[in-house]
Order: sequence, then structure tokens, then C-alpha cells
Amino acid sequence: MRTIRPVLGHYRTAREATNALEAYLKHPTTKYNITVGELYAEWSGIAFRSISRATQDNYRTAWKHLAPLSDALFRELRTGQMQAVIDSCAQTMSLSSLQKIKALLTQLYTYAIQNDIVDKNYAAFLSLPKVEKKKKDAFTDTELEKIRQAVGVVPWADAIYVMCYTGWRISEFLELTPFDYDAAAHTLTGGKKTDAGRDRLVPVHPKVQPILDAWLAKGGQTIFCKEDGTPWTANDWRRRCWYPALEQIGVRRLTPHATRHTFATMGAAAGLRQEDLQAILGHESYEITASTYIHQSPETLQKAMEKIG
Repeated sequence: MRTIRPVLGHYRTAREATNALEAYLKHPTTKYNITVGELYAEWSGIAFRSISRATQDNYRTAWKHLAPLSDALFRELRTGQMQAVIDSCAQTMSLSSLQKIKALLTQLYTYAIQNDIVDKNYAAFLSLPKVEKKKKDAFTDTELEKIRQAVGVVPWADAIYVMCYTGWRISEFLELTPFDYDAAAHTLTGGKKTDAGRDRLVPVHPKVQPILDAWLAKGGQTIFCKEDGTPWTANDWRRRCWYPALEQIGVRRLTPHATRHTFATMGAAAGLRQEDLQAILGHESYEITASTYIHQSPETLQKAMEKIG
């Protein structure tokens, strides 16, 4: 029976055709002419079996931005084509989103190399824009007072106030359960992300103790729970509780992470020992606490200057 050879392509010169043939003979594969879209479909069909739904969604979102390259032969893809996509997306997308696009391309190249479709990863040469790190902010004393006055008036103002006096990350805060509270010691235990942040002990400030008691009385699966006692996800709580509350209170639309900065700033101004502030926030070193989280006000700095003899 006559063997049907794959069509490698059409070339302008004999030298180009010879080079293509040599490349094919070096790595013969039935997927020589696979397109970018076909490769993505094949790769995702395998990769998605072993990764989380959230990671799958990240890859699907990244793929939408690569769709213009879908019909191109993967072996003919070059850095310039991919860089054009990155540069176009950079006009409206965050660095994190651009990194996800590059990560997807890297995954596709790894799969293509494993299947002898290509022998070089052109995604490795992609350049992402340098983004100036935005300085996170903290609530001012005036804003914190507005939040305090809104407790019992604006839904979720009480939870925001507790976050300002405990320094939890939003995910840590929403995962706290009644079992994490020690009523005798008036402490909460929780945390994650780093070794220093896991299972850390956070004392409950007297100002927020009544709020905590009221939430504990609800008997939910988590302390700061939904009406039916089930936990919130961080994304849902931001969207349905945090931002509507800030708008109703009349303070800036800061992220929940601002409460950690607020706590660190208040703690430093109150004279908490460095090691105590570091331990409560769950930082590996005090340098992180001081350089990133503490926002000294002019009044605080003035008082510090007055201490100089």
C-alpha cells in the first residue's frame, strides 16, 4: 500500500523547503501542521483533568486574548506575534492578567515540545511591561471614626471595624470559626499564606469584643457568616458586603487589605513592640511590616520629633 506523506507546507525557495524537511525528519510527528487553536484544545483536554476550577478559568480567560492566533500553525508561531498580543492587552489589563497569558503560552510550548511539534519555546522571550508597584493605603482616623459610627446602622460596618482592629487578611477573616475563638483568653487563632502567618494568635480588642460576641451568638459555620450560617467566599463578600458598605458609610473605595494597613499603622502609633506587631500580622520580618504596612501621619511624626531632647 502506498504511504501518504504529510504535507509540510509551501515554500518560496528550495532551501526553505529543504530546511522544513530536515526539521520534520529530525522530529517526525503527525501533529506537524497543528494550529494554535487545535493545540490549545488538545492540551486543555488533558491539563484540565488535574488542575482546580479556578486555574482552569484563568487559562480560559487568557485563551480568549490569544484567539487571534488560533488559526496559525503552532510551529510557525514566533515571539513577535505573541508580543503583539501582550502589548495590545497591556493597554487595559493588569500585570497579573498579562502574566497569566504568558503562563498559558509557556504551558502550550511545553506540551508542543513534549510532542515534537517544536523544539524551542518562543514564549520565553516575551517581555511584560514594568508596572510601578502601587502603594496600598490605610483608612484615616476620620474614616475609621465614620466606620465606627456606622456600626449597627450600615450592614457589615461592624465586620469592617473588626478587621481594622485585628489585621486579618480577608480570606483569613472569613474563614474564622467559633472554634478559633478562646473565650477565656479573648483571642482568635487562624491565618495562612506563610509559616509566620499560619495559626497565629490575635488578641481581641475591647472595642470590637461586643461585635465579635454578637456574631458568635449567630452560631454560624464561620463567625462572620451569611444569614443561613454558611461561609462567604472572599469575592462574594467584597462585591456584596464590603464595597456597598463603604459606599453607604461614605469612605474611600479601598480594598479589604486596607484594614491590615490600618491596623499596622494604629499599632505602630500606639507603640506596640515591633515583634508583637509582626507576630499579629503574620509577617516573616518586621521590615515588611514597617516598609509596606505602616503609614505614619504628620501628627504621629511630629510627636516623635518632640521626643528628641
